Amino acid sequence: MIVAIGIAMALVISKNNLAAESSAAQQATAQPAPVATQAVVAADIVVVSATRIPQSIRDIGVSVSVIPRERIEELQAQNVGDVLKEVTDARVNSYGSMGAQSGITLRGSSGQQVLVMVDGRPVNVASVGMADLSMYPVDQIERIEVIRGPGSVLYGAGAMAGVVNIITRDPPEKFTSDLAASYGTKNTRILRLDNGARIGDFGYLVTASQNASDGWRENSACDGYNIAGKLDYDMARESRLVLNSGFSRQNKGVPGSTSWLSPNAKQYDEQYWFDLTHKYEVATNSCFTGKAFLNQHWQNFKNPDSFTDTISRNQKAGLDLQQTLPLGERQLLLGGIYLENDHVNIKDKQGVSRIGGDRDLFTGAGFLQDEVSLMDVLVVTPGLRCDIQSKWGAELSPKISGLYKIIEGTSLKASIGRGFRAPTVNELYWRDDYSMGNPDLKPEESFSYDAGIQQQFGAKSMLEVSLFQSHMKNLIAWYDVDGKGIYTAENINDARLQGLETELSVQFTEEISGALNYTLLDACDTSGKYEGDTLTYRPKNKVGGRLGYQTKWGLKLNVNADYTDSVYTDRANTKELGGFMNIGAYAAQTVFKGVEIFARGDNILNKQYQLLDGYPMPGASVMGGVKATF
Repeated sequence: MIVAIGIAMALVISKNNLAAESSAAQQATAQPAPVATQAVVAADIVVVSATRIPQSIRDIGVSVSVIPRERIEELQAQNVGDVLKEVTDARVNSYGSMGAQSGITLRGSSGQQVLVMVDGRPVNVASVGMADLSMYPVDQIERIEVIRGPGSVLYGAGAMAGVVNIITRDPPEKFTSDLAASYGTKNTRILRLDNGARIGDFGYLVTASQNASDGWRENSACDGYNIAGKLDYDMARESRLVLNSGFSRQNKGVPGSTSWLSPNAKQYDEQYWFDLTHKYEVATNSCFTGKAFLNQHWQNFKNPDSFTDTISRNQKAGLDLQQTLPLGERQLLLGGIYLENDHVNIKDKQGVSRIGGDRDLFTGAGFLQDEVSLMDVLVVTPGLRCDIQSKWGAELSPKISGLYKIIEGTSLKASIGRGFRAPTVNELYWRDDYSMGNPDLKPEESFSYDAGIQQQFGAKSMLEVSLFQSHMKNLIAWYDVDGKGIYTAENINDARLQGLETELSVQFTEEISGALNYTLLDACDTSGKYEGDTLTYRPKNKVGGRLGYQTKWGLKLNVNADYTDSVYTDRANTKELGGFMNIGAYAAQTVFKGVEIFARGDNILNKQYQLLDGYPMPGASVMGGVKATF
């Protein structure tokens, strides 16, 4: 029904967009992306994450969503997790309000099966296998690219179910400063400042932000700040050097589950990062890219009411090299090598290691991808990657995708591939009174395929429908093997994930736009006595929509709504969290050149709901503020 409604809407507006289509086809500038988180759509938007090569989204045979800076600014989101909630088939599992840990899943995956990157730098923490999205502010983001489906062929172990790549802003062409301040419910404050310029061949951009809130529950207050800088230098016309670095810190209360409260627990997180990238255009379509990076994540958890205090230190250092090489006019070869070392140290407050001493995991990988245009209307992209890791050995990740252009504006796309997830350090080595890691764990594996159609109606409206299926085995879970209350990490699950994704973006008039997305998911356990049961925290239905209005005199109005179906919270499907609808609104007005006032409302209906059992989400909230550019 949702698909039929979407097609009907698109057909109605297609006639109004025909005149704009021929004009858009002549333009080479980037346009907003074909996803349901925005209204204006163009097939020529360029993405880099899907194939590691800048390409038009209409020439890629995998499922891609892009959230541009314009939409991110409209959302006035507190962090990256708030932004990603709108992506089709994405579920952002959060433990509460500002500062609470949050992670993303795609197509029914776990959070550890999705690789999160910043400018191609992986940021998943080796001890837990996830990136905490609450630690990443939105002020420095240019766009976010989301690749659904296995990405291990290009990115290795963490990309079993998909990739999220956060692309940061480049330095502005002229001296520019932005200042934004907002205040809202529960004494929530956000302050953002950035300054950048380009002077000859040298460019810089510095961003800083501070966020704080009293929180919605007892002991859920949060206070954090972030500082980041980007420097770039055009060494020559064909050579560019880019340096990214920054620091973030977050102090917060950890209230615990409603059934296991921790009213005095505190957590302190710090992140440092360094990223140096060199791009050299050897010739047309021949480019060498080298990246060296270092991440450091320190976490200190203190709870005076228990014996669970831990000090965790994660360090990730890596080198990523790739080269593109054209083989004639219809073939482009990509090859590269990847090296990474993860160092983890976790101790309790007495200084005793929780993981049996310092742990180092080294990964080396090589990958090849060949993009072949067999005809003017058919592009086939096979690829293969081999990862060798010091703990679990070697893994091969093949994948092939294809795109067939039926007629102008109508394309079929399909892909099939293998993905895997390596066990985390905690799953391998953790030791305490209630749980025990397992050094004999195998990597999780998946075999996935999808197929879909992409239909463009005019220059600014698009419909995408995709079917997907993934078979997973050796899934890792903590399990009380002998019933003595000691949980051990085991490869005990197999699963089948399949479903339908639909996303429609339309431009009704110059002022009015709309978007709609729907996901139908069947997440089935295929293991032993639980065969046929639904996997935990996988909603069967998820619907989202948005309606926007924008005038030439600077008024912006947006209303968004989403519905998430109920989920099971236990493997036997005996406990359930109810479904919920969330409605939000945004308004902004330019008062004079360079100055804008805005207001945002979330959960306007004041619904009581939980994404994770025992962790209530915030009620109705309002935030307003001002932004100035000078």
